[in-house]
Amino acid sequence: MLAGRMQQQQQQRAAGFPLLVNSQAGWRHNPSNLLTQNVKAAHSAPILAFSGKEKGVLGFALHFAGGTLGGMGGILLSYPLDTVKVRMQTSVGVYKGMGDCISKIISQEGLKTFYRGIGAPLSAYGVIKAITFGAYGNCLDYFAKRAGDPDHVPTYLEIITAGHIAGFAAAFIMAPSDRVKVTIQAMRGQPNAPTTAIATYKYIIQTYGVKSLFRGIQATALRDGPGMALYYIIYDGAKKNFGGWSDTLDAKGKPMHTPIQMLMFGGASGVISWLPVYPIDVLKSRIQAAQDPNQYKGMLDCAVKSVKAEGPFVLYRGCLPVLLAAVPLHGTVFMVYEMWMQATKHLVE
Repeated sequence: MLAGRMQQQQQQRAAGFPLLVNSQAGWRHNPSNLLTQNVKAAHSAPILAFSGKEKGVLGFALHFAGGTLGGMGGILLSYPLDTVKVRMQTSVGVYKGMGDCISKIISQEGLKTFYRGIGAPLSAYGVIKAITFGAYGNCLDYFAKRAGDPDHVPTYLEIITAGHIAGFAAAFIMAPSDRVKVTIQAMRGQPNAPTTAIATYKYIIQTYGVKSLFRGIQATALRDGPGMALYYIIYDGAKKNFGGWSDTLDAKGKPMHTPIQMLMFGGASGVISWLPVYPIDVLKSRIQAAQDPNQYKGMLDCAVKSVKAEGPFVLYRGCLPVLLAAVPLHGTVFMVYEMWMQATKHLVE
């Protein structure tokens, strides 16, 4: 039976049909697969097909540098709305809505409060976006190299895989950063509450131990893995389905996308990718902000207690400022990253 199957595969290869399973290119190139329809097929090719054009350390570093610049720019523009989000997520019966929250922060604490604790995400978010874009970009480079086609268009399955890897990898940096940020934002007005990122790191370690910096990492990973996968699919889909507005043509003779288009696509990606995972973010914030480390036994316990006490809509409390912040945050991230990669493209060609 095995010999017969091998003979059938050899006949298919000779006839020019892509195989369902192929040791070099895999099933992703089978046009009958719904996930790869309308995607350019690439036939089997050795892994070493790109040995002459290998980007190496420089290409790897450029992905990370672009993500860093984009991440830091995005956080500067969107952080005030993130402060509002955390206040609404972690407070019970204090704010009537986003407008009321903003008004009370301004009148009771001043405008500086909107940027309180920005040091933690600003120092870490560049690294976080560098990791996500670096991991994502290098995953796609690997898929292209494996396909043996420098113009390989990634399939949706490859994008989903790369997005999950990027999100899970970033969770190990994101969780401690979020823990510090949420603690600063949630402890406002309390006696001896830390007001800077460094002071908060010290407070958490001295009070709860180093391990506590990673409180909520499970929720962070469950939020960022699927969220990043959807994030990149939407952006990639937008670029494929909407033509560029630029007068400059790409290598295929098509108009390139303009920075404003990248901003729009990135903003849309951020907004849409937040919606299905937002309840996980609420649980993450509550777990991280809890003064009593034993208040919640885990995500499920936090969800049950929160919904029982405040109703199911508590899982989307603070969603509006997140969606509003997603446009400048993720739009800037993608725009800066794309512009950086385009500007440095000649370095690896």
